[in-house]
Amino acid sequence: MIELNLSTSNHEQEKIKAYLQNNVSDVLAEKINNGVQIVKDGKKLLNKKDLTTFMAYAEEQVLNLITENERKGRQVRCIDDDTVYAWAIHYFEENSIEGKLYNADGTEYAPPKPVNTTKPTPTVPYTPPAPKPKPQLSIFDMVNDSTESTKPVSPSANVIVEQPKIEQKQGSPMYLHYLSVKEQYNDCIVFYRLGDFYEMFGDDAKISADVLNLTLTGRDCGLNERVPMTGVPFHAAESYITKLVSAGYKVAVCEPLEGTNDRTVNRVITKNSESKQIIDVETGEIIPEELSVDEMQKFDGDIEEPEEIPTISKILEGVDMGDDQDTPDDDFDLEQERERLKAFDKNAIIILSDLLGNIFTLE
Repeated sequence: MIELNLSTSNHEQEKIKAYLQNNVSDVLAEKINNGVQIVKDGKKLLNKKDLTTFMAYAEEQVLNLITENERKGRQVRCIDDDTVYAWAIHYFEENSIEGKLYNADGTEYAPPKPVNTTKPTPTVPYTPPAPKPKPQLSIFDMVNDSTESTKPVSPSANVIVEQPKIEQKQGSPMYLHYLSVKEQYNDCIVFYRLGDFYEMFGDDAKISADVLNLTLTGRDCGLNERVPMTGVPFHAAESYITKLVSAGYKVAVCEPLEGTNDRTVNRVITKNSESKQIIDVETGEIIPEELSVDEMQKFDGDIEEPEEIPTISKILEGVDMGDDQDTPDDDFDLEQERERLKAFDKNAIIILSDLLGNIFTLE
């Protein structure tokens, strides 16, 4: 067994030393005991290894074999294994592996400190240039300056003039027109004619729903939300208008212009505070506060409704019962009509006539 000049400090190092003494060659034993001459940083140095530096080397080898998570919180210890002993042989035999380095005089080598060769740039305080004196202006320069400031900017000049933003109202064309009418008659409830109905929107709809006991609904007017809306049939609008005016409100009736898609307010109805009468502002007509059906038809200029026209089913009922009573038409010949009706299926004619609204004419 070759005696190696290696000192030990624990049981693990004693095992490594025992293995080396039983397995190293004479050449390797010479390296371990006396070290090896190397050149570093332009100097000849003695590279001498011991069991303490080997344990650091073995720790690096173990860390290379485990993951990053396994490294945290672990302390590497030497184990009795052939791999570790192989590391020991390689460590002491490989000249490129450095242990402790010593100078020629036996002192431990310390690598030179890096020298900073870059010189710091001196800081020069900035001194702003002195302002140049303004030239003396002549009377002609003053005149030119005043005229230049009033000249219009050429379109080709690189000048951006910020135009004031004009807020555009949103909504469908119908609703925008309604808003324009409402702005003109802001103190009125606007009855806006759409087809066979007068419709009211927004606050007007809420008021009319409350006063007239109408159902408050909504209409899509091209906005994010539906606009509150109520509506009344145009042929019965006067009674609703009368009720609103009696409650103290003014009503503006907006009708379509004949032959166009435009609409205009053709009358404003309000209540005379002195006489307590409802007056059409446009025509000056006085409207009774409470109108009956007959009075409403007379005010509207409607003609009397025609008497009920006898349907074929009623005629046939008279035929079946054998009635010889006169029909509303004095010239109606019941016997002749009986003869004509024999050519038709009575039940089919009754059903079709009642379903289709008495469209049949017997010739």
